[in-house]
Amino acid sequence: MKKLMKSCKYVPMILSALILCACGSPMTPDFGQMSAKYANTLEQYQINMIFQNILRASENRPVSFLDMPTINGSGSIGVSSSVGALFTGGAIPYNASYNVIQGGLSYATPSTSLNLNNNFNFTQSSLDNAVFWKGYLNELPVETVKYFEHNHIPKEVALTIVIDQIQVIHPNGSQETFINNPLRPDYAQFQKHLYELIADGFEAALIDTSQKIGPPTTIDHLRPKFGEKGLEFLKESGIALQKVDGPQPYLFQPVQVSKQYKLCVQKNKYENYVAQQYFPGIYCQETLAEQISKQNPAKKNQPKLLVRIRSTNNIFEFLGQVVKAQLAQQPFLLKLPPTPTTFNDNRSEINKYALLVVNKDKPTQKPFSIIESLDGFTYSIPSEENGYSPLTIKLLSQLMSLQKIPGSIPASPSVLLK
Repeated sequence: MKKLMKSCKYVPMILSALILCACGSPMTPDFGQMSAKYANTLEQYQINMIFQNILRASENRPVSFLDMPTINGSGSIGVSSSVGALFTGGAIPYNASYNVIQGGLSYATPSTSLNLNNNFNFTQSSLDNAVFWKGYLNELPVETVKYFEHNHIPKEVALTIVIDQIQVIHPNGSQETFINNPLRPDYAQFQKHLYELIADGFEAALIDTSQKIGPPTTIDHLRPKFGEKGLEFLKESGIALQKVDGPQPYLFQPVQVSKQYKLCVQKNKYENYVAQQYFPGIYCQETLAEQISKQNPAKKNQPKLLVRIRSTNNIFEFLGQVVKAQLAQQPFLLKLPPTPTTFNDNRSEINKYALLVVNKDKPTQKPFSIIESLDGFTYSIPSEENGYSPLTIKLLSQLMSLQKIPGSIPASPSVLLK
């Protein structure tokens, strides 16, 4: 009996060890899953914001943009323990002589519970300020167009998004303007001229725009003006000396060397055709046809071609027109037939070449984006049979990022959301 009571004396110690072992097991929050979940949420937030502003533009409502400049995350773990036991043997009297509880212990079950909490706090700032809107309303610089001239982006998609209109000015002063608006009845004429330019190698190219500075002069005349290190000084200033053909002493023409981006046509097999159709300035580089036209005054009487680029605001307006056209009573879905260099990995056969596909009150499983508008209708971009819709949203997202310059995003905190 004494041996049994002595063994029962160690029961509390055994239970404590079991509980400590349970509490000491490694339990840490999965920060990878927490970060991935937040990244997916932020991605969907950005897609929905762009889509919502396209819908606003289609209904002539003011657009509004928000940004998340500050993100804070926290996680915590709470562990609680308990013991459940069953004693047998009737009453459980207390024997003071042995200082133990008399009775039989049938079993004891330690248990623990784990509480895992994680949350993110972020600030939400409005981009409605003068710094942001100045860049948002200004016409895109030509070098921005160059960013999207890659093999994985069909040229007809990029140019359809950024070109606002094509204008032809004839020698007699008359003008023809082809506007990139799918709601217009003459939209087919714009697409015709756009595809002609693409076939002729139309692109944004970095061209030499060097200008002559003063008349040709000799090295002896340059040295008194700029000193012994005059040539080094001119080179550092971006000024080059071009030798002028003629008798000695040799003359050198100071030239201010500079380059800038220009929308132009590269030399290709259509060179003679383009030179006859449009004025020579449409070429990226001077060609033989241009040199002849300079010498022949009759060749100067050729039509001029002007291509106007959109602002980011006008791109939203254009995509709003695309949505409005396909949701009209007589729907028109803007499709861009592929050019010879187009690579399209869309598996869709119905809307494979559609610029943007939007459904109205049409149930869709796991849509690419879904918005409930102020008019009470639900608009969505499907995840399948959506053509170039994801690419269009991606390009617009990149253009929006270019507008986020210092000063355009308010200092945080702005509005703190938990």
